[in-house]
Amino acid sequence: MTRATSTAPTLVGVLWAAGLGGLAVITLAHPGATRMHAWPWSLALAATVLAPALILIRRAFDGGRPLVVPAPAWTWTALGTAAAIITSALTSPYRGPSLLWSAPLLAGIAFFFATFDWLHGVEEPTVARRLKLVVHTVAFLSITAAASLAMWLYLWPTHGLGDALAGRNAYTLGHSNYTAGLALLLLPCATSLLRGENRAARMAGLLGIVSALALLFTSGSRAGVIGLAVLAGAGLLAAPLAPKRKLLLALVLLAAGALFVAANPRTRALLAAAEPADAPNISNVQRAAMATAGVRMGLDRPLLGWGPGTTPLAFPRYRAGLEGGVENALQLHSTPVQLWAELGAAGVAALLTLLVLAARRARAQPVAAIALAGYAVFALFDWQLDVPVFGFMLATLAALLAPSRHAPVSAQGARALGGFVLASLACIVVLGRSDPAPELNARALALTAERTAENDTRAIAFLRESLALNPDQEIAHSNLGWLLVVTDPIAAEQHFRAAARLVPDKGGVYFGLGLACLNQVRSDRAARAFALEGLNDPAFLASPYWRDPAIAALREATAAALAEHIRLARQRLRPSTWAAAQLDRVAPLAPGRGSDGPERAYRRTRPGYPVLMRNLDLVVPPDVFVVRESATAPDPATPLPPKGWLPSPVLVELLAASVPPIPPS
Repeated sequence: MTRATSTAPTLVGVLWAAGLGGLAVITLAHPGATRMHAWPWSLALAATVLAPALILIRRAFDGGRPLVVPAPAWTWTALGTAAAIITSALTSPYRGPSLLWSAPLLAGIAFFFATFDWLHGVEEPTVARRLKLVVHTVAFLSITAAASLAMWLYLWPTHGLGDALAGRNAYTLGHSNYTAGLALLLLPCATSLLRGENRAARMAGLLGIVSALALLFTSGSRAGVIGLAVLAGAGLLAAPLAPKRKLLLALVLLAAGALFVAANPRTRALLAAAEPADAPNISNVQRAAMATAGVRMGLDRPLLGWGPGTTPLAFPRYRAGLEGGVENALQLHSTPVQLWAELGAAGVAALLTLLVLAARRARAQPVAAIALAGYAVFALFDWQLDVPVFGFMLATLAALLAPSRHAPVSAQGARALGGFVLASLACIVVLGRSDPAPELNARALALTAERTAENDTRAIAFLRESLALNPDQEIAHSNLGWLLVVTDPIAAEQHFRAAARLVPDKGGVYFGLGLACLNQVRSDRAARAFALEGLNDPAFLASPYWRDPAIAALREATAAALAEHIRLARQRLRPSTWAAAQLDRVAPLAPGRGSDGPERAYRRTRPGYPVLMRNLDLVVPPDVFVVRESATAPDPATPLPPKGWLPSPVLVELLAASVPPIPPS
């Protein structure tokens, strides 16, 4: 017993060092949020998420010093959340990947318990430990901020301030929203150090404030500005100042905030009224589509959701019903929506309970409560808990907020907690599996770089194996359709239809469907499919593909079908919308116009696919479809709407009306 007690601090200390060291690596190695899914950076990710669980297990079975846990309400909320995460993953249609992707969430909960035990389980006064924890947090985030600003400033001399601000500061995690999130967590913690008696701590706090504001400004995050306003308002309410001074300070902060917003081109756009004829803001369109998809995902599995981390796998089921947005999504850009979609009512209940518990402790620990409030409002517009630094920082705030139990937890209770953590870890290790389908897709498409009969046969086999694992993959359906369009046009048609069902505005999918119909000697259906391709992507109407005699023979039929598609689309679009106005630009076009002259041919690649699949070791897959475009630049005076401008539900209706599937004979 004596030996176990004497070695425990050393073992726990090593685990703390490994976990925090891994956290520093994946946070500072730009772009950290995605690079952590690539070898060998994934080793740092493994160390980061394993360390808190191992610390908690070691402490739970430590006979020398009892484990200290929070008050029952906090303890049971944390354990209930962890149980919901594990149960959701185990019941997910994508159980293996979901269990692996649950690790960052569970690691954050384990970090909460381990940090709380560190705060309260030593002879050193808790107040001193709290200050030390805040100082360490500010130091870590300030180092991250310094690295971020240094990388961003490196671009300033070559790109200019305007371009640098327009590009937004994505360092070090890889996206400007992450930059803003870190700033919101840093700012209140750094501000709290200004009240201390230690001069070094005050200087560190001042530097942290400057760094946080610089991060927010360079990020150009609109949600970050809202979070900053919440921090300022909450801090002002909590400040021990006379009402007149609060009013004066509020006016100063309001003026400073207006200057802050106006100085950045992106946030300044918040103050400008949108013109009715302007194209919709693509960011707003995407966010609205993701929110709609998330709500529908949760409604289909309301109790436990689709499973942690499964949005990229489940989102394609809902893409066709969305007005627009991305083809697939890594996250839904809203924490409540993400929790509803992936964890169902259990996840939403956990979030609401945490907010209630935090609100009850706001007076006792105002700094942590203010930080959590500001980030909570920001989190309405983004999801970041799959990146460990955010889960760990929120766990730190929760540990500062949570009160201690009136009596130490019993040895049996500590062992029960340790057993739960051990069982959860065993579930992930034994049952967690990476999704094999993305690697099959990447291997198949790599083979098509050299089109030979043998390579095509192997690629077809890989794609069919991938679809047997998960049929909701546009990448596999569309590319399989192109591989089969000549040798098996009936099967190709089925795959193109499946691809259109998943991503209705996918470029080339209706052209492929038309070729499959043409190879079945169904020219009328081919012309209607070609017209649908031209409606979805007006640039296709000028493609050099119209020089092919078999396709050129369908010009008149395609033009007639295009006119009919436009007529039907007008009936489905509100006249005042931007999309309805674009119909007037497309209506005068005709197949083959402007297709003479030099051309360029290329295959589109999918650089975001490894990121979506959380496997940066995948080779970026190229599509089989060869795009052919006129090398002549389009007339800037008559710009065409971009590919995918028409809402997906309209395309789905037009496909069903004009090229319905033929029942099997």
